[in-house]
Amino acid sequence: MRRLFISFQNSSMLFNKNKITGTPIEKCDISNLRRLMNEGRWTKNFLNQVPELHYYKFFQHLESTFPGLSVIRAKRKNIEIEKDYSYFLANFMTVDGTRVAGTANISEDETKILTEEILKTFDQFNFSVVGPGQILVWFQGRYPYKNWKFPDQIINHDYTEYLPQEGTLRTLVRIIENSWRLLEKHPVNRIRIDLGENPANFLWFHSQNKNVQKIQLLSERMGVNTLFWSNNNKLQDIAYFLGFNIVSQMPVNIEENSIVWINLEPQTCDLIGAIHTCELIDREIIGKFGGEAERLVIEFNSSFYRAFGVSLNFLYPAEKMSALKKILLARKTAGIFLVENG
Repeated sequence: MRRLFISFQNSSMLFNKNKITGTPIEKCDISNLRRLMNEGRWTKNFLNQVPELHYYKFFQHLESTFPGLSVIRAKRKNIEIEKDYSYFLANFMTVDGTRVAGTANISEDETKILTEEILKTFDQFNFSVVGPGQILVWFQGRYPYKNWKFPDQIINHDYTEYLPQEGTLRTLVRIIENSWRLLEKHPVNRIRIDLGENPANFLWFHSQNKNVQKIQLLSERMGVNTLFWSNNNKLQDIAYFLGFNIVSQMPVNIEENSIVWINLEPQTCDLIGAIHTCELIDREIIGKFGGEAERLVIEFNSSFYRAFGVSLNFLYPAEKMSALKKILLARKTAGIFLVENG
C-alpha cells in the first residue's frame, strides 16, 4: 500500500470563518484536493505542545515511552547515550534581569564559544553543539526526572518561577542563575549589543532524558519503506528517530509498500503565506503524485508550544465506509488511519 502524510504547519488559520467572506481555504486554488474531498473525511484532533512528542504519538508510540528531546537530538548527531549519565538540551536566550526577553539567534560557532566560557567556572558537564544556540549537555550520574519548561514557554516570564527545587538539581540551577553574570560582558555579546542584536546572556536547561529503550522503527513494525522530506530543517530529528529516511529533495512518486511524510511550513507566518503553501501542496504534491496514494492524510495544524493547539485532518479515502465505520473513524486519530491495515 502507498501512504502519504502531509503535515502542514501553522495552517489552521485557513479554516477561520468570516461571516461575510467564509473561510480562506474556500478561496484557495486547490482543484486537485477538491476532487478528493467527496471521497474523504475530516477529523479534528488536539496537538501536543511539543511537536516531536506529537508525531511520536501520531505514529503510534506510547507517550510513556517518549525518551526526551535530548535523546532524539543525540541520536541524530550519532552521540551514544550512556546509562550512568543525565542528558539535557540547553538553549542560549536573552534575559533582562530575571525576565526572559526571547531567544538569541547566534551561530553554532558563537554557541561553542559561550559554552566554553561557562565551562571555565562550571566544569561538571560535557557538551556538544547540536544547532545554532543549542547544546546537548550531559552530567555524570542519574538525576531525578524534572519536566522542565521549554524555551518558548518561558519567554516574557520570570524564569525563577520555573527553577526546580530538588537539591540534586542544584548544579543546573547554579549554572542557570550565574549564566547572566558569566555571559553579559563577553565579547560575543558586546558585539551583538553594538549591532543592535539581542545578547545571548542566559542559558536554560530543558528536555531531560527520560527513557533510553530502543523503539521499534516504523519500517520494521509495518514492513514498509519510509521517506521524509521537509522544506525546512524542522522535524528531521524526530523523523530520523522514528526510522524515516531523510531526503534532500521532494519525492517525485510514491513507491509500492511505503510511507512518505512531507512536512511544509509557510515562508511567512501569515494568511498569505498559508494560502500560497496550500496551493503549492495542491499543485506540486497532490496534483503530481497524490493520486498514487492509496491512503492520504493532510494535517492542517496550529502552532506548537501553546495551550489547546488543534489539527484539522483530511483523511482519504473514506467514501466506501459504512455509517458505523465512519462514526468510529471520527473517534480515531489521523495517525491510526494512516498506518492501520484494512
